[in-house]
Amino acid sequence: MRLAEAMILAKVIGATLLAKWTVVLYLTLLGATILAGLWLLRSRPQTSYTQDQTPRSQAIRLCQVNPAESDLEDGLGTEIDIIAIHGLDTNSPDTWKYRIPSNGKSGTVDDINWLADPDMLPKVTGRARIYTCDWPADLLQQSSTPTTLHECANSLRKSIIQHLDNNSGRQVLFIASCLGGIILIKALEIDNRPSDNNEGTPTLTRGSSLAKATRGIVFLATPFRGTAFENMPVFLLKTLSFLRDQTVTALVDYAQGATSNLNTTTRNLLELSREHGYEVYMFWEGRNTLAAGFIFALATSFLPSLVTSILVLPATAVNQHSATLLGFESERLGRSHVMMNKFVHSKCKDFGLVSGQIVEMLQKIRRGSPLEQADDWILKEHYSDKRLKIERLSGKSLPLERCYINLAIVEEPSKNSQHIKKRSEEDTPFPASPFTLTTRLKVERPDESIQVKLGSLFEKRKEPNGESATPRRILIRGRAGVGKTTLCKKMVSEFTRRSEEFRQWNEMFDRVLWVPLRGLKDWNVGPYNLQVLFRNEFFAQKEGLSKTLAEELQRVVEREKVMGLNRSGIGIGTERRGTLFIFDGLDEISDEIARIMTGQGNRSAFLRHLLNQQNVIITSRPHVPVPNGIDAIDLELETIGFYSDQVNAYLEATFTDEPQRAKDIQSYLQAHPLVQDLVRIPIQLDALCYTWDSFDDKPVPQTMTAMYRAIEESLWRKDILRLEKSLSESEAQDMIMYQIEKLAEDQILLLEGLAFTGLRNDVVNFGLEHRNYILESFTLPGKLIHWNTTLSLSFLRTSEPLEQEDKQYYHFLHLTLQEYFAARYFVRQWKAKQPLSCLQLSGEGRHETKPVTFLRENKYNSRYDIFWRFVTGLFGASEALGFFQKIEEKPYDLLGPTHQRLVMHCLSEIEGNGTKFTDLKTKLEKQLQQWLLFECEFSQNCRLATETECPQEVLVKSLKQASAKARPILLRSLSKRKTVSLSITDVAISWLKDCTDEKLCIAILGITKYQRGLTEQKLRSIAARLEDENSNVRRAAIEALQGQKNLTKQMLRSIAARLEDENKYVRQAAIKALQGQKNLTEQMLRSIAARLENEDWYVRQAAIEAQMLRSIAARLEDESWFVRRTATKALQGQKYLTEQMLRSIAARLEDKDWFVRRIAIMDLQGQKDFTEQTLRSIAARLEDEDSNVRRIAIKALQGQKDLTEQMLRSIAARLEDEDWGY
Repeated sequence: MRLAEAMILAKVIGATLLAKWTVVLYLTLLGATILAGLWLLRSRPQTSYTQDQTPRSQAIRLCQVNPAESDLEDGLGTEIDIIAIHGLDTNSPDTWKYRIPSNGKSGTVDDINWLADPDMLPKVTGRARIYTCDWPADLLQQSSTPTTLHECANSLRKSIIQHLDNNSGRQVLFIASCLGGIILIKALEIDNRPSDNNEGTPTLTRGSSLAKATRGIVFLATPFRGTAFENMPVFLLKTLSFLRDQTVTALVDYAQGATSNLNTTTRNLLELSREHGYEVYMFWEGRNTLAAGFIFALATSFLPSLVTSILVLPATAVNQHSATLLGFESERLGRSHVMMNKFVHSKCKDFGLVSGQIVEMLQKIRRGSPLEQADDWILKEHYSDKRLKIERLSGKSLPLERCYINLAIVEEPSKNSQHIKKRSEEDTPFPASPFTLTTRLKVERPDESIQVKLGSLFEKRKEPNGESATPRRILIRGRAGVGKTTLCKKMVSEFTRRSEEFRQWNEMFDRVLWVPLRGLKDWNVGPYNLQVLFRNEFFAQKEGLSKTLAEELQRVVEREKVMGLNRSGIGIGTERRGTLFIFDGLDEISDEIARIMTGQGNRSAFLRHLLNQQNVIITSRPHVPVPNGIDAIDLELETIGFYSDQVNAYLEATFTDEPQRAKDIQSYLQAHPLVQDLVRIPIQLDALCYTWDSFDDKPVPQTMTAMYRAIEESLWRKDILRLEKSLSESEAQDMIMYQIEKLAEDQILLLEGLAFTGLRNDVVNFGLEHRNYILESFTLPGKLIHWNTTLSLSFLRTSEPLEQEDKQYYHFLHLTLQEYFAARYFVRQWKAKQPLSCLQLSGEGRHETKPVTFLRENKYNSRYDIFWRFVTGLFGASEALGFFQKIEEKPYDLLGPTHQRLVMHCLSEIEGNGTKFTDLKTKLEKQLQQWLLFECEFSQNCRLATETECPQEVLVKSLKQASAKARPILLRSLSKRKTVSLSITDVAISWLKDCTDEKLCIAILGITKYQRGLTEQKLRSIAARLEDENSNVRRAAIEALQGQKNLTKQMLRSIAARLEDENKYVRQAAIKALQGQKNLTEQMLRSIAARLENEDWYVRQAAIEAQMLRSIAARLEDESWFVRRTATKALQGQKYLTEQMLRSIAARLEDKDWFVRRIAIMDLQGQKDFTEQTLRSIAARLEDEDSNVRRIAIKALQGQKDLTEQMLRSIAARLEDEDWGY
């Protein structure tokens, strides 16, 4: 055994020694051969391209191979670009050519380029452009040529992005051969990074993102894990490059084998594909490549054929393991590596496999990814014109751009107080009454500092800690009927049409999902998740794909939340944006809110998850609290009605063909402050416009109830034609209201029952269950009524016009209209001496109560304030006596103001004086007068006097009977009213001549401040106080004269004399009073100009606002930035600016304050014949740090003739600015 073992061992040793010497001999021969070849290469010219080789460019370029340019000019439309990228040590188009050997006769070689041949790829791709991408892929390169993967990839990225910039909206499908696939992945990876992490690469236009434009990639033998030649001696390549004075590209490292960088890059492909929804397919080679390795392939033309043939080794260059990645589909082609990108004809099996996959990808791309299909469906189908339609009472649509949405920040009272303009203690003794109609309807105009424009919701704001942050979770509160649903429609509409006002929204968010929360109440069967919500809410009508699209949208939304990109701010200004949810109607799921707070139920858990999304806007009525389980709100706002200027703009736009009608309505509103407040609610204004024609032959309404009666009558004349189809339109117009009520008796009763039940239960949206329950209790005996006819009336609206009837919720046009019909029911039952039917919607309980009992229980309930006004107005003077008598009965408000306010509000709705009612009215007004005086004496304020409903007769009598102490208090309260009658002003001014009390004098002058058209005698009485020894009185007198048009020259001189007053506030008031006066003398103008040298900045500012052009320019250098701002703005739009003034403005282009720079450019914009220096100064602002300044600078240079080439280049560069808004 030992001998046998020894013999075996000896044989093994002998074989080993023989193999060793054989290898040594082989390597020696190999080395000698290589050295000989290198010597030959060294001695030959370096420009050794053969006739059939295409010289390789050192720059990346795209070459269009299909279709021809002439075809495009003939109108052949294309929508997708196919870009083919070759591999290492080759070029385009040679990479894609199949060369058929010479036939021996002509000696020519036929090239078949499957990308360009009309019978091959162009034939099957349809409307697609095909490009080849040629990049510097030489294995041996000059030192200046990029050699690293990052450099090659970034160059590729920039070239393709430039192509996309020139061809906006294109989608791209890539064909990547060999190492070209690795470079493409790296380019996509670089492009997908946030710009601040882009390793110093220049930031290109983000609108042409390569990562986003890419839709599919076909990989042809791409070495994701290296090639079969990973063990070849690279030192030989380096020796060869040295001898030829060249360098070896670093890309060869990725051909040798798997590296950490290569593994990272290939992993990123999977992440990119998931994020952007790429279509990816991989082909791998099925035959060996006969090659000795890359080094010998290079030297083939120089080494002896015998030697190279000895060194040829059969191998698969990129095997299946390297050419495929887990998670992507792949397929084998029966060809070698070098033939993976070459096909001889259209019948080739492998060409069929590759082209078939490309065609399938193109079909998917044209359909869009599931996410794109989901976004497209929501954008075009779900957010249809019908869904977003705002219908006017006339049946016409109201353009959303004429729906003014006003918002104000909701803050703590202590914070709000900071926004009240600081005035003297006498001027503002207390805040406005919270009990007025304007406050209750939330239509008072807030201070500008807390107003928020809808398009700027997501601008950075200062937090309590002093740091700035972008709000992501926003709560918008609004009273019923103020337009919260209209707000949602406007937000969706502005986002989808990408309006300039909402530019920031489109930069931050990929999509907006509007979810009416009321629909969750009908969701009683699980599972409860986003996929089911999306399918039901957005894709219910998308047959066959609803589940797929919902699942994809859920995946994206959940991924956004996990990654936390939006909350951290990553992605703003990049392609990583997110989803904005608009949750409409938090108050309508109050039952679920209660469960959230207790943590009960799967549906509540899902609702908590839903409301805790990263980017949300939630709308709700004011009284609903945010549950404890919901994440913190970043910004809380409230909706406000139209501003007065918006009311006027609405009227002018409505009556474009009848401007006099708009003026008549404006005059009517000025004379009726209460109605003026009401029509600041959009639907109320529309109702007034619709009803106005009916006032041609009868008096216009004088009370709120009268206006609603007119609105009701006009709408019934329109709707009665639907109820009684036999009636003609002329017959309907001739009917009196009594006849209409008889014809529509059943529908009126249902409307009244719906309104009253909703008011009692604090419900404004009525679902099917509510409607059926109310139908049972408010149907006349023996009548069979269906809701269909009632729901189609103009008094009701639905927020879900496209939903099935059983899922629709209906509401009155406005809460006040619901209160009006509820009052109708109360009056009906009161007159008939019948009980009120009181339904409990939550538990479906029911009881009856007498109208008198209901009054006694709810007369001081603030929620019924407008309801009681309507009740009184519907009774009228002739029937209101019994109602007021019951109001005066116990229970009685012991403190007094609540009862007096109820009486005052109800009295304001009585038109005329019935004989029986006169005595009671006199008694009630006497009690109110006594209360006003009591408030003045003991509370140091008089809130009731500030309210519009307080009768003028009561106020005049109270003033005359007031004590010396009470008079200034009462007058200051009256100054808070929108209008003050001349009768009150007359009483007040009559005290002015002999007044010695400072507080009373200031209060008298304050009451006249907003009174226009004062007689000359009254103006003289006021002007006499300009000489008062008290500076506060002098200032109040000037402010009272400010804006008066018929001031005499003597009065103007007296005001001008105050320019020299010892008190700076008096001087400031004098300048403002003289502003706009036409009859100013030269001396007065000089006196105003002299104030520009005053040491107090606010006096200088006031002088500037007087628009004295000769002196304003001097203040452009003022040390106060605020004065410089005001001076620059004052010169804006002036036509007669001197050259010196223009130079002074141009100097402000370098101001350290961005606002001054911006206004300075606007001042210069439109001016002609700029000097070269001025043009250069404006052009320098193209590089300003503030995007608004850059944008205005471009506009200012538009139309200028003498722009230098450098200026034009600067403008062109700015057009690619990421903040450029065109």
